[in-house]
Amino acid sequence: MKVISIPIVGWCNGIQEIFNKLKQIVKENPNTNFYCFKELVHNKYSNNLLKKYKIKIIKNLNEIKDKNNSLLLLQAHGSTKDLINEIVKRHIKYVDFTCKFIKANQSKINSKLSQGYKTYFIGSSNHQETKAFLSNNKKTKLIESKSKKKIILTGKKNFITNQTTLTLEIINKNLKKLPKNSYEFISGCCPEIIKRQSNVIKSLNKIDMLIVIGDKNSNNSNELVNIAKKKNKKSYLIQTVKQLEKINFKNIKNVGICTGASTPKLLYKKIYNKLVSIT
Repeated sequence: MKVISIPIVGWCNGIQEIFNKLKQIVKENPNTNFYCFKELVHNKYSNNLLKKYKIKIIKNLNEIKDKNNSLLLLQAHGSTKDLINEIVKRHIKYVDFTCKFIKANQSKINSKLSQGYKTYFIGSSNHQETKAFLSNNKKTKLIESKSKKKIILTGKKNFITNQTTLTLEIINKNLKKLPKNSYEFISGCCPEIIKRQSNVIKSLNKIDMLIVIGDKNSNNSNELVNIAKKKNKKSYLIQTVKQLEKINFKNIKNVGICTGASTPKLLYKKIYNKLVSIT
């Protein structure tokens, strides 16, 4: 069995920048208590790396005892307006690590609203990015990414963008439901995630199976699995080396391996080396 590494592997540039900034903040504030609200990214292995910097993951703001000597880190997928308001109300110091592409999408929406447009966002209602995005953009309506419900647009000044981690296929399916010339669309996709999706598609005629290393809560990781399954390829989402034991590699000649955007290269190397040893 041949193991084929599908680029790009490891953290996306945005998450790499977040961890670089995180290291710097911790270094510059040696006597500060650090907290992270729920999770920094959608990857358990990456979130566990926060322990290295003595950062405590909390689920409730009440867990922050010494507000004057604490710093709260907010997750990459964005935070709801209600959470931000509560943090400000409690006078808790925080650092917002919202992805730059999500912030760019918010700027697009704000610009169009100021021009009198009705704004729409294609996304999954269950995803943290969508929840945070819509809570900060109350006038923007959701187009549920996998819903078959018909969408009605009125007037000619309609603007649409989308969740950063969706596939082009899902976006195009939603846009095709709309009357032509009834809207303006600017993609909100993360360019690197689109590149990863493209690389998987290009590899499908060379592999019999795809192993995606990513968290079950990671939308972009799940979409890589779905891309392969739509082409009738065996495809698995795993997060640990041990999970390889549950996969049947019998009659598999070529297996592709790739990662979601929030999966660290360290975990990729561990699983890659184990895969090679199976051969």
